[in-house]
Amino acid sequence: MLSTGILQLTILALAAVVPSLIYLSWFRSTGTGKKESWIQLLILFLYGAIVAVVIAILIEFLAITLILSPVFREYEFFSKNPSLWSLVLVVIIAPFAEEFAKMLGVLKSSMKLQRMRSGFVFGAATGLGFAATENLLYESVAMAEGGALMFLIVALLRSYSSALLHGSATSIVGYGVAKKKFEGKLVIPYYLFAVLMHGTFNLLASLGGLFDNDSSIIASGFGLLLSFILVFFAIKFINSRLNKKF
Repeated sequence: MLSTGILQLTILALAAVVPSLIYLSWFRSTGTGKKESWIQLLILFLYGAIVAVVIAILIEFLAITLILSPVFREYEFFSKNPSLWSLVLVVIIAPFAEEFAKMLGVLKSSMKLQRMRSGFVFGAATGLGFAATENLLYESVAMAEGGALMFLIVALLRSYSSALLHGSATSIVGYGVAKKKFEGKLVIPYYLFAVLMHGTFNLLASLGGLFDNDSSIIASGFGLLLSFILVFFAIKFINSRLNKKF
């Protein structure tokens, strides 16, 4: 019994963390020139996985308390009839809180930025750390409630969609931090763009909950497809920027 539990925990941890680290390696290796220190990237990864998660939860809890709304889990592909407040949490409160929490870590490490591209990579490290913890939570619930098959479905979906969404959105925030350091630009526009990306993604992923019966299945599939397309183009854009010599 104990060995089975340990095996499950190991599988859950690997499923949550390994994809994020693979994506981080890709962000770091893309482009030419000197690469960012793995030590610094892992520090940011851990910040995203632990500190940013705690900060985001506190901000979300405070926001929900202020509007007197019950707490709902975000990003439920199979939820039914979400309330107005659950949509507010998913589409507005969570993106603002989570991108802000992740941005703080990149700002704190801005003195370590050596060039513009490092902003993308620092942001990706922070976002992917956050995604690893979030995926661990959702995949654990999936295994507990739906067994191995539901865990596998959720793990596969989130390993591409959610992990890359967090990585790419915060990567853009990191680029804003680099622009602030090297060119004196404001970070806010990049932060707001990341929030818009994040909120749009969450809305698309939640489409199924707005409908009943067969319409819900169709809307879920359509929303999932669009969210994948959003992530694809975000990564494509970041890849083009990482390959520039700057």
